[in-house]
Amino acid sequence: MKKRLTLLLCAVALYVLFAVCAACSNIYYPELPNATIGNEPIKGVEVYCWQDEGKWECGATLGTNRMKSDKEIRALHVVSLSQMKKILENKNLTDYAYIVLIDLSGNEVVYLTSEEYSDQYGWLELHLGLS
Repeated sequence: MKKRLTLLLCAVALYVLFAVCAACSNIYYPELPNATIGNEPIKGVEVYCWQDEGKWECGATLGTNRMKSDKEIRALHVVSLSQMKKILENKNLTDYAYIVLIDLSGNEVVYLTSEEYSDQYGWLELHLGLS
């Protein structure tokens, strides 16, 4: 009887350990849903990218028909490029995401056009797995 109980407790402990490890390996990003068949984001996923002290950072939100306010952009959950790539891949959103390059160094958010900054857009698409 003691062996069965010990075996059962070990099995439960292993299950809990695996569940905790699986939860830690996935990056949770509540602003973005999971994309499944019939549940894809209709207006895409806006991935805002900017440089801060030489490092690329980004935040994402579901696409809309309007420009986001400075307050909305500055309130985005900020992650690194590698973290955003994992988030987009884990949520199956790489086919729906597009980059919005911005400058946050001043008081106002400045949108950087794709024509003028095409090299940065290409580099970011490559590093986010969007190309």
